[in-house]
Amino acid sequence: MGTLNVTGAGGTAGHPSNGRIPYLVENTIDLAQVRSDTGPDQNDVLQCIDIPAETLVMAGGVEVLTALASSSTLDVGITGVDPDIFVDAHDATSTGYAQFDNVDAGAMSVVSTADTLDVLLEGASSATGKIRVWAVLCDISGIEEDDRNTATQHDTAS
Repeated sequence: MGTLNVTGAGGTAGHPSNGRIPYLVENTIDLAQVRSDTGPDQNDVLQCIDIPAETLVMAGGVEVLTALASSSTLDVGITGVDPDIFVDAHDATSTGYAQFDNVDAGAMSVVSTADTLDVLLEGASSATGKIRVWAVLCDISGIEEDDRNTATQHDTAS
C-alpha cells in the first residue's frame, strides 16, 4: 500500500483565483400579500429562494419580522432533499430568528439539480406576518474538469 500524489499543478500556498466564495441570499415575504391577500393556508409550501444546480447549501433559516397568527409554526428546508433540514416547527407567533432546532441543522446539502429553499406553514393558516428567509450557498460546479495531470503524475507503478 502506498500514498500516491495526483494533485496536479498548483500547491498548498494560497487559494487559486478561481476559488469559489460562499454567498448569502435572502427574501422577505409579507404573508398578507400571499394568495390574493388572504395569506397562506395551513400546510402551504412557500418556495422562497431559487437554488441553482450544483450548489452546496451551507445553511438556511428564517427570521420572523412580524408575528404570524396564533399556533403558526414554520419548517425551513429543501423539498427535494429534506423539507425541515434547517428548521423544524419554529413557533412563528413572536419575532426573532429561528434557532437550528432540527437534529439535521448541522447538515449541509448538495443540490445537484435546481431546487428551492422552502418554508412550510404548519399549525395554522396566517393572514398576517412577515418573514425573511435566508440561505448561505456556494457554487460547486466544476471549474476544471479536464485531467491536466501528466502521465508521470499518474504512473502508479512503484
